[in-house]
Amino acid sequence: MKTRHPMFVALLAAFTVSLAIAAVSVAAETPFKGTASAVETGTVAFPIRSIVREGTGTATYLGTYTSHAAMQINVLTMHGTGLATFTAANGDTLSTTVDGQATRTGPTQLSTLERYTITGGTGRFANTTGTFTLENTVEQTTGVSSGTLNGTIDH
Repeated sequence: MKTRHPMFVALLAAFTVSLAIAAVSVAAETPFKGTASAVETGTVAFPIRSIVREGTGTATYLGTYTSHAAMQINVLTMHGTGLATFTAANGDTLSTTVDGQATRTGPTQLSTLERYTITGGTGRFANTTGTFTLENTVEQTTGVSSGTLNGTIDH
């Protein structure tokens, strides 16, 4: 007579399913890297500076892209939040939220670290998620900035 252990079988099945889900999740998350160049313009209603940043660059999965960001920055703390859209050459878009912090490095220069959370997009990016950073330098007299993107994307 065989003795079955239903609890052991159930635990083994649950463990197998969780391993399969983890393997799929890890396999879909891939590195996201690139470069960015932009020009920003803005207005101040103290203590908030509202900016619009128009840019271009090259990144994995996007290829050559254009970007548009709108942010609100507290000039006292140099902390900002906003939204950004990255558009690939074929028109597919990657939508993000952005949270950033600037540090003054010279009389008119800033170093920024911005954290982007991917919230979706269109075309091949319709259900995309992920996070990446933009380490950037900004010349405030011209609004010109350049930097590098680094993170992960899951699509």
